[in-house]
Amino acid sequence: MKVHFAAVLLLFFINGFSCAQPVSGDTLFLTRKEAEALFLNNNLDLIAQKLSIQQAEAQIIQAKLWPNPEFSISELNLWATKGQLSSGESLPPLAGNFGKNRQISAELEQLIETGGKRKKRIALESVSRDMAQLHFAELVREMKTGLRKNLYGLSYHQSFLLVLKTQHHALGQLLIGFENQYNQGNLNKTELFRLKALRLELGQQIVEAQKEIHQLQKELTVLLNIPAGRYLVADMPDPANAENLKKLSLSELVAMAHENRPDAKISVRENTWAQKKYELDYAERKPDLTLGANYDRGGNFLRNFIGFGLKMDVPVFNRNQGAILDSRLGIERYRVGAEQKTKQIEAEVTLTFQDLQKSLEAYQSLDSANVSDLDQVFRVYTQYFVQRQISMLQYLDFFEAYLSNKRTIFLTIRQLRDNREELSYVTGTEIN
Repeated sequence: MKVHFAAVLLLFFINGFSCAQPVSGDTLFLTRKEAEALFLNNNLDLIAQKLSIQQAEAQIIQAKLWPNPEFSISELNLWATKGQLSSGESLPPLAGNFGKNRQISAELEQLIETGGKRKKRIALESVSRDMAQLHFAELVREMKTGLRKNLYGLSYHQSFLLVLKTQHHALGQLLIGFENQYNQGNLNKTELFRLKALRLELGQQIVEAQKEIHQLQKELTVLLNIPAGRYLVADMPDPANAENLKKLSLSELVAMAHENRPDAKISVRENTWAQKKYELDYAERKPDLTLGANYDRGGNFLRNFIGFGLKMDVPVFNRNQGAILDSRLGIERYRVGAEQKTKQIEAEVTLTFQDLQKSLEAYQSLDSANVSDLDQVFRVYTQYFVQRQISMLQYLDFFEAYLSNKRTIFLTIRQLRDNREELSYVTGTEIN
């Protein structure tokens, strides 16, 4: 009985047991590139941010437009007075019989902006458009990093869940055989109880892993804008090229961050925007001109009067002093913010680089031979246990060590992936 049961169990471990989510039409296998393609095309936050760029383009179009001329008609009498008719005074018609004895005044005005305000306004809106594009790039950078980390987390939990379910199933097979042995009086109740307790504990770990997977599924469903009923399976390649990661230089990474990070470019653009705003506000101190032409019929000693005029504010009280001061202070504020951003970038790159080095050391410390032989050793130990060549205590200790080793392997790979992505994030460059 023992030999037959051990052979069956060993055959089971050799063939394996698929414990992943059942594959169906609702299952979606995703590599990182496929997920990013879906994200860039479908994510609603990105679509909304793209619209903000188009809005900024529209503001440039608006800034290029000239002010409309103003046309007004006034002093129009709808009928002639009795006094006018009795005095014999009359006005000839304007056209045919229309406009006889009708007084009318018409005026046409055109605002002329001085100080290059229009060009300065266009320049200001152009900088705003550039900032909108950089904000889009910054949003992509942040959300893509979150997407990748969620994929790596999903891969970690699904991989460990597969191990848990496989061992849970294996313990179930063991319990079937051991319950038969117990019923035949060949096994004491304590050993059977400990195996059942271990299987119960594995069941709880499976539930916790499934909760983590469901949470990541929810976040990825929103990020990718796909139906909520789809089950995602993360198909992740090897974590990274360790040799390339070892060659990274901190000074080069800091320089790359200053050059490539969208938020660093935004900080520079903010300074430019503040300077353009100051130039526009300073130009506003100069009064604009309003050129006018008017026609007056029957309003003075000239029957048909055509005149021209010029109008402007007299800058006695308001010379836009407050707005100019506000813009000047804004330049200083953005300058200080740019210095702070520089220090923040350097600190982020330095700390993330150090974290990556630690994760790389942990990853390289994994014994590849031990990793590949771990499942085989576990099958051998299980066979020994079934054949009663090792004790229950020895088997349970190895069982816990096996699960701990599996978790450590998956966690080490996940941490290396996460730290690599974090370094890509803080440098604004793809690190492979």
